[in-house]
Amino acid sequence: MKQPERRKDLPWLRQVSSFFVSRVILTANNFRVFDHLAAPGKTALVLSRTLSADVRATELLLNSLVAIGLLKKKKGVYQNAAAASRYLVSGKPEYQGDIIRHYSTLWDNWSELDTVMKTGKPCRRAHDHGAFILGMHNLALLKVAKVLAALDLRGVTKVLDLGGGPGTYAMALARKGIQVTIMDFPDTLKIARKLILRSGLSNRVRFLPGDFTRDDMGKGYDLIFISQIFHAYDDAACIAMLRKSHDALEPGGKVVVQEFLLDETGTAPSWSALFAINMLVNTPGGRTYTPREMIGWIKKAGFREAKRTLLDETVLIAATKK
Repeated sequence: MKQPERRKDLPWLRQVSSFFVSRVILTANNFRVFDHLAAPGKTALVLSRTLSADVRATELLLNSLVAIGLLKKKKGVYQNAAAASRYLVSGKPEYQGDIIRHYSTLWDNWSELDTVMKTGKPCRRAHDHGAFILGMHNLALLKVAKVLAALDLRGVTKVLDLGGGPGTYAMALARKGIQVTIMDFPDTLKIARKLILRSGLSNRVRFLPGDFTRDDMGKGYDLIFISQIFHAYDDAACIAMLRKSHDALEPGGKVVVQEFLLDETGTAPSWSALFAINMLVNTPGGRTYTPREMIGWIKKAGFREAKRTLLDETVLIAATKK
C-alpha cells in the first residue's frame, strides 16, 4: 500500500516537539553527564551509580544524547562526541554549561506563559543568579574578540562597562591597557570580582556597585559600553541610562550599545523575536528593540552621529557626545 505523502506545509508542527531535545540536554547538563563521560567513557550502569540515578532512565537518556549527536556509543560504553567535549565539559575554554543551566531555570518561568498572557506581568518563579551571570560569560567569550575588533578604541583610555555582568568585555579591554570600571548590582560584582581576580587583571578593572538606571555613574569616561542591557528594560529606563551616560562622558566621548538585531517589523530574525517573549516572562517592561528605536533614544539623550554595525545576530550602535 502506498504511503501517504508527508505534508510539506506543517513545519511549525515539528517545532512544537523540539522541547524533547531541549529537556534532554538541560537534564544531562544538570546532572553533569558530560563531565563524567570524558575518555574512556562509562556504561549506563556505571554512570547511573555515579549519578545516583535510575539505571533504566540513565540508559534512555544516554541513548537520546547519542541520537542527537552529543554522545558516541560503542559496545555499551558512552563517551562525549566532539561538540560535547568542546562546549559541555566544565573547565574547557569555550564551556557553555552555565548558560544551559540558566536555560533550565527559564524552562520553569516559560511554563507560566499562559498566565503571563492573561496578566501582562512577569512570572519569575525561578532564578539562579550565578548560572545567569556565568552564562553571560559563556556567551560573551564566543564573540568578545569580534565585538572589540568592531569598536573604535583610538584615544580611549577610560571605559565604563555599564551593566558589565561577569566582566568579560571589561577584561578584554583591560588587556589592551585601558582602565575599565564595571557598574552593576553588588551580587553580580561578587561574581565578576572572582573572574577578574583569576585573570590577573584586578589592577586595571574597578567596580562600581549600584543601579545603573538611577545611581551616579561617575565622570570622565572616553567610552561607555552598554552591552545587552536595553532588552531588560522599558524605553523610559533605556533613555534614562543614555542621558546619564551622556553626562558621564568627556566631550567627544562615545557610547556604544550592543543589542540583539531586530528588523523594523519586529518579526525577524526569529531568535530576536522569540527573545522578546523571554523578556515578557521575566521582566516588567523589557523586550527586544529595533535599531530605529534605539537610535531615536540615543538622539533624545543628546548624542550625534549614530552609526550601526551588524555582527551576526547583534547590532552595535555607536554615537558621539556633542
